[in-house]
Amino acid sequence: MRQRRAKLYRKMLQQYQLQFGFREPFQLLIDDTFALALTRYKIDNPVHQFGNVLQTKKVKPLITQCCMQALYALGKEHQATVAEAKNWERRLCNHREAIEPQECVKQCVGPENKHRYVVASEQAELRRDLRLNVVGVPMMHFTQAVMVLEPMSPLTKSRIDEKEDTKLSLPASEAGLRKNQPAIDVDIIGATTTAQDGDDTEQPDDAKAPEGSRRRKRKAPNPLSVRKPKTPRLTMEDKLQREQQLKKQKQRNAARARLEASKLDTSQDGAASADASKRKRKRPTGKKSTAEAETPTPDLTPKPETEKQSAKAKEANGDANGDAKRRKRRSKSSAADTTAAPAESSA
Repeated sequence: MRQRRAKLYRKMLQQYQLQFGFREPFQLLIDDTFALALTRYKIDNPVHQFGNVLQTKKVKPLITQCCMQALYALGKEHQATVAEAKNWERRLCNHREAIEPQECVKQCVGPENKHRYVVASEQAELRRDLRLNVVGVPMMHFTQAVMVLEPMSPLTKSRIDEKEDTKLSLPASEAGLRKNQPAIDVDIIGATTTAQDGDDTEQPDDAKAPEGSRRRKRKAPNPLSVRKPKTPRLTMEDKLQREQQLKKQKQRNAARARLEASKLDTSQDGAASADASKRKRKRPTGKKSTAEAETPTPDLTPKPETEKQSAKAKEANGDANGDAKRRKRRSKSSAADTTAAPAESSA
């Protein structure tokens, strides 16, 4: 069974239990048509299905003797239905001769459903008569091979509403006492009319308030129960004065900020000049700078030469040296000749 349907059935049965005295085990009165429907729809375990619909495991199926006679009269074709009905408890209807099953069920239920029966029938006429004439009768039937519980009838709902109203209203004894109490005249202070006049015409102030009576004024609310305003209310003068104070405060803050900025600039300039005076030029040391260390130095070492090349170089050097010596000798001899010539001339 679906959850929503089971919830509706549970609430409905709780209303029957509270308002009409139904109790477990529920007495399920079955007629011949419902028994035939059980075999037609191939319900294997009818008692379990009854418990699912009535939301309880305590169910007592009943069938009357007149309904059993109607099943016997159908013949051997419905022997399975008869065998299933024999497992149910027999409800004595006290009819010596069998009557119509519909009338038998009506008589068993009675006008007030005194025995708290749940009627299971496939006869629409029987259900309609019970719905219109008897209060507090739950009824079951099949709808497309599904066993369902009918909703409450309007008559049953109206009876429940009447019971609720009686619970909320005064009992008869208290209502009688209230009626016997004398009427009390209420004198309302500040009323526009008097009880003797009874008309709504306006009267002058002298006629409204009798002599010696004082008209009450409207009282102020309790100051402890009134929420305080977040900001106090100010007059126009206070607002102007406050605006002037805020303006002056802003001007002071701006001047203070400018003064602090100028002091900071002068201090930074003095610190920069002091750092410049302290700086000294560093003398170059034997250590090479990183740039010089990184630059590659040219390789001036002579490359190895072969024997032939070295011999040729020596010869060239020797020739050059001999020419130079000869040139020196020639220069010395020429100088001696020049010095000797003037000496001879002087002699």
